[in-house]
Amino acid sequence: MSAADLTAETMELFRRSGLETHTTFLLGAGASVTSGLPGWDDFATRLLIQSGSVASPETAEILLARQDPLIAVEAARVSFGDRWQQKLRIALYEGVTSLKPSPLHLAVVGHFLSGDDADTSLATLNFDTLLEQAIERETGEEVISHVENATDHMQYRVHHLHGVITPQRADAVILTLTDFSDLIADTESWQLDYLESALDKGVLIIAGTSYRDPDVRQWLHAALRKKPLKHDAMVLLARQSFAVSKDQFAEIRSALSDQWRAVGLQPVLLEDHSDAAQIIRELRHVTLPSYLSPQQRSRLLWEAHTRRFQDLQSTHVDQLERDASTMREALDVDRLNLTLWLANGEGELVKWAAQDRVYRDLAALRTVSTGHDSEWIAGKALGVDEVLIQDLPDDPTRRWRSVLAAPIPVPHPDFPAHSAAVLTLGLPEEASRYDASSMMWAGSLAEIADQWGLELSAVAFDH
Repeated sequence: MSAADLTAETMELFRRSGLETHTTFLLGAGASVTSGLPGWDDFATRLLIQSGSVASPETAEILLARQDPLIAVEAARVSFGDRWQQKLRIALYEGVTSLKPSPLHLAVVGHFLSGDDADTSLATLNFDTLLEQAIERETGEEVISHVENATDHMQYRVHHLHGVITPQRADAVILTLTDFSDLIADTESWQLDYLESALDKGVLIIAGTSYRDPDVRQWLHAALRKKPLKHDAMVLLARQSFAVSKDQFAEIRSALSDQWRAVGLQPVLLEDHSDAAQIIRELRHVTLPSYLSPQQRSRLLWEAHTRRFQDLQSTHVDQLERDASTMREALDVDRLNLTLWLANGEGELVKWAAQDRVYRDLAALRTVSTGHDSEWIAGKALGVDEVLIQDLPDDPTRRWRSVLAAPIPVPHPDFPAHSAAVLTLGLPEEASRYDASSMMWAGSLAEIADQWGLELSAVAFDH
């Protein structure tokens, strides 16, 4: 599936969660991994190897898997001694040459900046300052990273429940078992007060975390006992995080839902990480009586196009040929093949039109599954909501060596844009050639995708 398939039933969970009064977002490592930073296990492995506590990643994996990982990292802290904070900075940012906020960061910050000063709060379990960077890029104003109770009067704040690590400093870092034990023992910690206040004011939405931090579990256990009945703590759980197939996820859905409800949280089960970002973009609209979910909008889009199948086929093929001419120049190739795919709102993409042929019948259209692990790059691009490029398997009969795919955001007059279509380009050489020169073609492709979004929207939503 993809964000284009987010159902009315899923979005209904947010209607009466307390978001109409206040929303607090709590982001975990999953938000920053897609920006290029290590997850918890990779971070711990780096510390263990760099400290000399273990000799290889394989040994670190054994150590982390067979005992409490928080104890394992104590070994690195002992080895580093006074250099601990310096080594934390090195391990977190090792190999990072550029760092930009992920789609989840951007969605959260977009929600934060679209309301008034008091209706949204931002908190994170991550050490990085990507949320702050996203706000500063949008506003041009300084943002304070809080590692204690906020006493200033600045408009923009991000609360770091486990401290901050930047390339220049480390402050109030909670990482080892000792750190967690000391914090849990503090029954008046500012973090506990913060989460209790968050649930007292409205909904708490947790995204990108496995919920394995012992302090967070204890804080929320205490906060949930005091919250108003109409205010929920919601956790967004993507199949992508569990690294399981669709069939396996279907088998564990019931258990996942039951276990999270048993500890007082409302689970929201998703397919891809991009679904969480789209949900957050929808939150300002979900309480409106006229609200339509992304799946409902995708179905309207698909149905509007099928009603006009014959005339749109020729129109779209002509437009694809014009776009192909633009992309041939941008990619510096003599030939390519441009194809338009449409989401049908049923977890599928349909190969709607191609520059080199006109389809005569709906029954002739190919249908593929969507999602981060789709076998088709078009389905995968829609699932991850990113531009992708990959080589095709060797085949002497195949015309193309690689394929480029770009999701198409389709705007709506009343609700947020969501990716409901994809452009794919069959290319004559290996992906590495085009990947290395993306600056030459990325802008042209983005402009073409945006124009297609407007055209598709006009067919479905202009009345």
